[in-house]
Amino acid sequence: MASTTETLLAALRSALADRDTVSIRGTLIGVLGRAPSKTEISAASKTARKIAEDGDAVLISLLPDQAGPDAYVAAGRGGQSRASNYLTVDTNIVKALPCRVELATEEWDAVIDEGLRLTQQRIESDPMLSAFLPGWKAVPRAEKRARLAEQAATT
Repeated sequence: MASTTETLLAALRSALADRDTVSIRGTLIGVLGRAPSKTEISAASKTARKIAEDGDAVLISLLPDQAGPDAYVAAGRGGQSRASNYLTVDTNIVKALPCRVELATEEWDAVIDEGLRLTQQRIESDPMLSAFLPGWKAVPRAEKRARLAEQAATT
């Protein structure tokens, strides 16, 4: 008998093979056939992180209207305005929302950096956004990673 982690891993990989963007919680509900417990949600999140760490997808936090037709909408009041974690291989979503990326490997850096560059251009070309986000600068992921490694080495 397969463990829960193995079952979740297989279910998430299978869902990613069928769709570009997959709700972690929605997939978990599909596997269990019921509302998951906090422990099961935690296990599913760890499994999704494993997939993202392997570079097979990007772990990203999205609102239901950003995730497309198969979006998970939390039950209860305010469900439409609550973000949920997804795995995606859709480069358009990653480019459009680079600041929502939770976990991605170096192989996704070029896509994320392109999204950050496009976001920077949008902010600079819109006076209202520029006023709302003064001094916002896109920092390429490779630069950020090198700076963090340097800081870790000095401490």
